Amino acid sequence: MEAKDTTFLRVQNSKIVNGRDETILLRGFCLGGWMNMENFIIGYPGHESGLRSGIERVLGKEKAQFFFERFLHYFIQQEDLSFIKSLGCNTIRVSLNYRHFEEDDRPFEYKLDGFALLDKVIAWARELELYVILDLHAVQGCQNSGWHCDNSGGEPRFWGQKQFEDRAVALWAEFARRYRNESCVAGYNVMNEPEADQIHWLNHYYRRVTDIIRSIDPRHIIFLEGNQFSQKFEELNPPFDSNTVYSSHNYVEPMDGFYPGTANGEPFDRFRLERDYQVRAAFMLRHQVPNWVGEFGCIYENPARNESNLHVMNDMIDIIEAYGHHWSIWTYKDIGMMGAMLVDSESGWMRRIQPVRTIKTRIRCDSWIERTPGPIDPFILQIAEYAMGVFPYMSQANLLSKLQYGLQDGILAQALLPAFVEQFRNISEVQIDSMMQSFAFKNCRPRQDLIELLKRKLGTPVEGELDF
Repeated sequence: MEAKDTTFLRVQNSKIVNGRDETILLRGFCLGGWMNMENFIIGYPGHESGLRSGIERVLGKEKAQFFFERFLHYFIQQEDLSFIKSLGCNTIRVSLNYRHFEEDDRPFEYKLDGFALLDKVIAWARELELYVILDLHAVQGCQNSGWHCDNSGGEPRFWGQKQFEDRAVALWAEFARRYRNESCVAGYNVMNEPEADQIHWLNHYYRRVTDIIRSIDPRHIIFLEGNQFSQKFEELNPPFDSNTVYSSHNYVEPMDGFYPGTANGEPFDRFRLERDYQVRAAFMLRHQVPNWVGEFGCIYENPARNESNLHVMNDMIDIIEAYGHHWSIWTYKDIGMMGAMLVDSESGWMRRIQPVRTIKTRIRCDSWIERTPGPIDPFILQIAEYAMGVFPYMSQANLLSKLQYGLQDGILAQALLPAFVEQFRNISEVQIDSMMQSFAFKNCRPRQDLIELLKRKLGTPVEGELDF
């Protein structure tokens, strides 16, 4: 009789267990901004492909490759994973852009450099006894309208396009072939934050990608997210694979002031957090399948709200774990907006990008995360009010959101990108390496109050007490 596997995780009813049938609670961080660069995490305007082409334009192909290789080398190192482990976490979610593994002009041909980079972080995780969840954050054709899937045009073109779907499914088959025997890989998060206008395409894709993975790899967990940025689950097909976890993303609404307090004029407290959580997790609770909150976190743009943010994080973790559910915080490292590990504001990278970043903040090119109103806001509102007078067929809030994304995050961000990349013209490789060391663990600083909160939640010794 074959010995029972004691290392691979699997779903057992509504829980995740290991080979000894011990319940495992996945708790950790998303490694956002690394193998899928995001503008607010790094500080550039627009989307990753635009940044890469712009850097190549001012530095040339060879030096541009060095620029990004040095970024990747320093941004996540073994010390980062050791630090995550030291907090008591057991999981990392690695966000991936398909372009690390496949070129658009050479589909179905896979790039060894991308797999080598991923293999390195998996090896570190294996040594540290951390679980890894592979998250395809930017899918061929773009699965949503956001910058975070490297979408340059603002339209999700993946849905109903067979060539994009074929490539995404084939890439997951390649992941499954490569990692089917890797027990520290907890599983495959097959698509981050889908935005399918017609739900049948999302259900179709989930069935197809599950089938291809299962034909190669029957052991690893598959993680499926809800539609509309992992918010809506009610139109998904009922669970059809016994080793699947569903994943919601639970960002809180912008607060009017402090927490507990109000949001959009309504009471906003722990009761409200749990009520909203129950709504988002209703599909998982009804079908008695595990829920993994693949992303949640607070925006630390306004230092006056730090204590409120910590209180929100405290209550969110309590609520998630009260249901026996799993979580990973967005995000581990950035330049100060959401990260638990922060790039020093006086570092070489931050000093170099500061002139254009000041303009970027003034016109709120990252409108989702730069919440402080600026001089541009009255002009956006004026356009919305005029449009509402001409065609009053949508809510003003919805129209404002679309205008912000289309104008600020889209047109203005892309118009600002040439100025951003010009900041690196004539920089030497020695200067590039020195600048990219700004992202190295030893040169970053922890968001100490958040770190101490997490240590308490994870049972790791810490000095002092937080009064929640």
